[in-house]
Amino acid sequence: MTGNRTGFGNIREEVYRIVAENTSDTIVLVDSDAVVRYVSPSIKTLIGYEPEQYAGMDAFTLIVEEDRERVRASFRDVLSTKRAVDVDYRVEHAGGNIVYVETRVKPVLDESGHVLYVVAVVRDVTARKQTEQLLENILDNVNAAVWSTDIDFSRYAFCSDSMEKMSGIPKQEIMNRPIRLHDHIHPDDNAVLFGEVKESLDKGMEVRQEFRWTHVPGETRWGQMIVHPHLDSSGILQRLDGIIVDITEKKRAEQALEESEQRYKSLFMHNLDGVFSIEMKDLYFVDANRAFERISGIKPDTLKNRCFIGMIFDEDHASVYETLHEVMRKGEPRDIECRLANREQGERIVSITFVPVYVSGELNGIHGIMKDITRRKQEERELIRSEERSKLLQLSLNRLSHDLAGVMKVSELESRLLDEVRQVLRVSDVSIDEAPDGESRPEPVPEPNKIRIRIGEKPHPVYLSIALARPLHKSEAEWLETAVRYVTILYDNLHRTEDLMKRLEQMMAANNTPKWMLRLLFRLSEKERAALSSDLHDSVLQDLIIWYRKLESLRSSGSFDENSRSELARIEEGLLDAIHQIRITCNELRPPFLLKMGLVESLKSLFAYARMFANYEIAFTADPMDVPLNEDQILGLYRIVQELLNNATKHSQASRVSMSLTDDGEHIRFRYSDDGVGTRLSGLAGSFSHMGIAGIEKRVHSLEGNAVFRSAPQQGFHVDIRIPRQTT
Repeated sequence: MTGNRTGFGNIREEVYRIVAENTSDTIVLVDSDAVVRYVSPSIKTLIGYEPEQYAGMDAFTLIVEEDRERVRASFRDVLSTKRAVDVDYRVEHAGGNIVYVETRVKPVLDESGHVLYVVAVVRDVTARKQTEQLLENILDNVNAAVWSTDIDFSRYAFCSDSMEKMSGIPKQEIMNRPIRLHDHIHPDDNAVLFGEVKESLDKGMEVRQEFRWTHVPGETRWGQMIVHPHLDSSGILQRLDGIIVDITEKKRAEQALEESEQRYKSLFMHNLDGVFSIEMKDLYFVDANRAFERISGIKPDTLKNRCFIGMIFDEDHASVYETLHEVMRKGEPRDIECRLANREQGERIVSITFVPVYVSGELNGIHGIMKDITRRKQEERELIRSEERSKLLQLSLNRLSHDLAGVMKVSELESRLLDEVRQVLRVSDVSIDEAPDGESRPEPVPEPNKIRIRIGEKPHPVYLSIALARPLHKSEAEWLETAVRYVTILYDNLHRTEDLMKRLEQMMAANNTPKWMLRLLFRLSEKERAALSSDLHDSVLQDLIIWYRKLESLRSSGSFDENSRSELARIEEGLLDAIHQIRITCNELRPPFLLKMGLVESLKSLFAYARMFANYEIAFTADPMDVPLNEDQILGLYRIVQELLNNATKHSQASRVSMSLTDDGEHIRFRYSDDGVGTRLSGLAGSFSHMGIAGIEKRVHSLEGNAVFRSAPQQGFHVDIRIPRQTT
């Protein structure tokens, strides 16, 4: 029996030797002092050393220094616990390169239970490690992590280094405590992972699940977990293999795209302007918002297979087609104004901005932004009509004020007012009525289509009555108010003046007209002229200037087509002409600075202006005045010269007019002479019905002077006036 055991022991040792010397793994026998006592021949293949070179060496000598202490700790752990451990590390090859190894370290005990030797089975895993490193590089580049775990997630069999970077938890801690990963996952997503996802995995179903990382402060990062259950041949779940991909950028891009789409949708659907899309080929509608329905009257759900051009007014088709083709050809936005063809809504004018739509660099369609400009266009037209009307009304006021300045009778004033009202307001039923005699009566009840305005008394109240076919426009009402104001200012005074003039004519017939009376009448006339001039300057002229400036600002800042801009420019010119005419009228009614400048300088200014329009030459000489003239003398002589120039322009056909003003010490002498056609003085004897020779005579008489007139057919017209230097 003993011999048999000995023989069996020899056989077993021989088997161990054969196995040790022929296995691809390297077997190392190390004593408790970490000295190599035996090493299998495969050491040569593993690290390039002969077995004899390694035997007797410290077992840790060839281990890379960075891994050496860790391996020593494992060795001490085996000695103390007497349990086997697995450890991987790097060793230095005789050729200088690094070899990755994986070692199973197991203790060999003696009969007393003490560790006699430590056997290490060393396997070359360099190729695997290189593959794993390549995988790690790939995972780093794609920002992903690979892992493999048991079905209970109690320990990872494998976990790539990229997991640490992705999760923010050290790899070793992840390997030993996989549950730690869930500390960095959003609680809501954890509930899904532990619930629905776990149930699916337990059933052997592959799972794809997105979740959120929370370990980066102030930032949400996203991952996608793809888990594949590994089943054995009988369908029993063995392990779980998975990959986690960082999809943060993808989610951010998706969120940005969704936000962009929402903004676009909001901009499209909630825009106050009508927004629509049309395709390129047949210009059919693709979509439109609610504002488009409000403007066009077309419901968005009826736009399918409907051509955009069909909603455009026929006469505008060509211009719209041309604009669309230009957008397609140049790929740039274009604007156009056109009319819509929906007659049920009446005329509808819109402004459309066509914007090209590009997808992947290719023109894909056209957006349209539509604004309803009907009201603006109507206001522009109304403004043009109103400005034209205002121009006519202002010209009418200029004409009326000019004519009223020469009116000397109430009947002429009334007749002139009636004519102007008929012409301007285009009414036929207009009259001037005097209230009946007797006790005063209450004002009549206003009629809706009739205007009754009080203009004066003679001696009973006098009214202007107008029957209207339509209500007056604002500008027409303002014109009527201004015209009546002119008339009212003149009416009562003119009525009283007529009475005075009749008395004066009677006194003149008796040759006893008081000079003071004449001066009073002329002063009253000058006062009315000044009031009318001031009224024109401070109201009508200022209003015209304000409207001119508003129109100029509108034309310079507004968006008008060429025809409208040209028409507005013509209206501006008309307003400037009206302003100029009113200024001329104001100057004629009350020459500015007449009293400050003095008679001579004022006459020179008058002649300078008259020469611009007269068809005759004007010559004027004046001596220095030793004593200043008083106001009556200055105004009287100035008005006489105005009348003489007026007669020369209208009647004389003269080629030369000569005037002089001299001072002989006692009298101021004014002489007038022209080479015109002359006239028979006997035919001009007269009355105060005009400001002709009789008017000049009365002016001179009021200044206590005398006037001598000489004229005959074809012998010109000559006047010699003398007034004393001081009048009473």
